[in-house]
Amino acid sequence: MKKLGARSSTNDVLQGKDLTGRTVIITGSNCGIGFETAQAMAGAGELTPNSRRPTN
Repeated sequence: MKKLGARSSTNDVLQGKDLTGRTVIITGSNCGIGFETAQAMAGAGELTPNSRRPTN
């Protein structure tokens, strides 16, 4: 496993993790780091209910 630091991505953090069957709630998932985190965690197999404010 590589060392994690300030420039680590969510994919770096989740590398080798199997989150199948897990559920997490990520707030602010419509943009920025929340969006990137939701995408990476969904790619790792977990279910992500997204909590966000309307954008209109």
